Amino acid sequence: MLMMNRFLQWQATHNRSYLSAEERLRRFEVYRNNVEYIEATNRRGDLTYELGENEFADLTQDEFLARYGSSYSYDGGYRGDDGTDSVITTTAGGSGDGDHMWSSGAGGDKPPPPPSVDWRAKGAVVPPKSQSSSCSSCWAFVTVATIETLHWIKTGRLVSLSEQQLVDCDMYDGGCNLGSYHRGYKWVVENGGLTTEAEYPYRAVRGPCNRAKSARIAAKITGQGAIPPRNELIMQRAVAGQPVGVAIEVGSGMQFYRSGVYSGPCGTRLAHAVTVVGYGTDPSTGAKYWIVKNSWGQTWGEQGYIRMRRDVGGPGICGIALDVAYPY
Repeated sequence: MLMMNRFLQWQATHNRSYLSAEERLRRFEVYRNNVEYIEATNRRGDLTYELGENEFADLTQDEFLARYGSSYSYDGGYRGDDGTDSVITTTAGGSGDGDHMWSSGAGGDKPPPPPSVDWRAKGAVVPPKSQSSSCSSCWAFVTVATIETLHWIKTGRLVSLSEQQLVDCDMYDGGCNLGSYHRGYKWVVENGGLTTEAEYPYRAVRGPCNRAKSARIAAKITGQGAIPPRNELIMQRAVAGQPVGVAIEVGSGMQFYRSGVYSGPCGTRLAHAVTVVGYGTDPSTGAKYWIVKNSWGQTWGEQGYIRMRRDVGGPGICGIALDVAYPY
């Protein structure tokens, strides 16, 4: 298929229109360069993941990062309210009564975590949502996603909660212009909880806080904890107990990730927040991975998820083990 015909088909599939012939031609050139990059990457044969065309194929890497990969405000990570790093030590499928045990440090002789955990399989994860290109609000989606599953653990009820409430009402963060799940948790505690997505739906733009809707609480938390950086074993124990919020650098090719276990290349410039909802090992390659819920919609990646390499040491893949937090 000629590249222009391929582009026209892609344009129709994704309902993409342009304001001028010049802009359309420029986007075609970007698309062609991206397709060549995708196909060259997939031909390498030494990777544990595959790239593919998606709705982001007419964006340069810089444009994509500006819209989707640079909305997290990293300030060195969160220290517990008492100045220490709290560590969750419950196991997956606990009583659901909020009877978490907390401790500090590496945990010494604690039993090893389960070999695999997937909170999705328990019916405990709301499907991935989309932050949209117009609102840098990944931090709000992580704040909400982790609280949604915690609410399920406590009550047995899975409820889609409101990101827009955080975007509009959380004055510690910048709405559609940078934020942090640490500050998001702080605001949720002070507000007394979150309302539902149905009550306060997402609009991808910051507006005045609707205080009446914000007061209709559907899920509560009492605090937040952090995990010591650069320790994927403790992180694994934490994820066995509940999903956690993490920050990453959006690595090369992640824009077009389709499937498999992503292994980079990427650095540790933490600028995008995502939620770890499980972990496991790929039976075909033996690659250990984290199951990561993103906020780029369900047509990206593995239905909105990406599996990222686990147990790589140090900061983790793309810095995933540097800034790990959870609500309680």
